[in-house]
Amino acid sequence: MQLGGLSLAVAVAVARTLREIGLADIGVKWPNDIIAGERKLAGILLEVVGEAAGPCHVVIGVGINVRMPALAGQEIDQAWTDADTLLGRPVGRNRLAGLLLSHLISVVREFEADGLAPFLEEWQRMDCFAGREVMLQLPNGTVQGVARGVDAGGALMLAVEGELRRYHSAEVSLRPARAD
Repeated sequence: MQLGGLSLAVAVAVARTLREIGLADIGVKWPNDIIAGERKLAGILLEVVGEAAGPCHVVIGVGINVRMPALAGQEIDQAWTDADTLLGRPVGRNRLAGLLLSHLISVVREFEADGLAPFLEEWQRMDCFAGREVMLQLPNGTVQGVARGVDAGGALMLAVEGELRRYHSAEVSLRPARAD
């Protein structure tokens, strides 16, 4: 099984959970952020342990900003929000955790059987950066281009100087292009 698109499938599970508690305007930012109104609401982190071509285990970490005081977010390097603020009411953390686990179990089972394909259309509909000028921060520099969605394996497709390039998520950060 290819794990390249697992974080995208997990993002679909997180978005489904957030919609179920009443947050309708949820988007995704490749490869692992959930966005609401141009602000980060949640993040996903996958840790793979095992052999490159052999058996492995994946630990899925999901962080959702539920109730975050402004002082707690002073060190965050991007705009953020929380579920309580967006909904205008407190969110039950236990209910949220239960819904998230239910969606994650369903999505991971389907991903294990069918890969990323069943989730691609839903992910693409939520893609906050599709068609937008973006900067991709790589370990060895920055690339600027137009985001063109993701391929069947979950790689970001970026149009750069007339050429469509694919990028995988390791050590990469996607940001809106700076206005000059």
